[in-house]
Amino acid sequence: MQLRRWTTGEIGLLELQDWLTPILSADSLDVEESDAQPWEHAAEDTRLFWRIIYLFEAGGDEPSLRLDAERIVACLDSTGDASATYELLPLVLDQDRLTTILTKHLAGTISRTGFLGVVAESGYPPHAKLWLTHAPGPALDRLADRLACSAYQEVAALLEKAPE
Repeated sequence: MQLRRWTTGEIGLLELQDWLTPILSADSLDVEESDAQPWEHAAEDTRLFWRIIYLFEAGGDEPSLRLDAERIVACLDSTGDASATYELLPLVLDQDRLTTILTKHLAGTISRTGFLGVVAESGYPPHAKLWLTHAPGPALDRLADRLACSAYQEVAALLEKAPE
């Protein structure tokens, strides 16, 4: 995986972008001209792949992109599942802001109403929003801790059951 090679420093950002350019150029915007085979045989992998491609196409500064890439690779390693990684991607990409908000909410700096407003506007998957709106303080603290430790499989497990 080229993303892993970039996060480990094996290749540079320019090499990663050079690898991405032909993929983006070959992608037809017309659905009828697109190759359906990847979607038919590995839909979850393909969906995650294209989300990552567009994340890098959108650009950003190299340190931020590298941190995002490291977290995506860690999430995929932790979950071992493209679908789970795709579902967690909004939280993973917003991890620093989310943990800051959780910490401030738990400390009382951000009110419950403010916290719920952030969650409502977050772009997180519906099940994550539901979990966050019903989670008591200790569960939110566990979530922040699991995110900080890159324990993404545990994050996925937390979000799949009722918060305790």
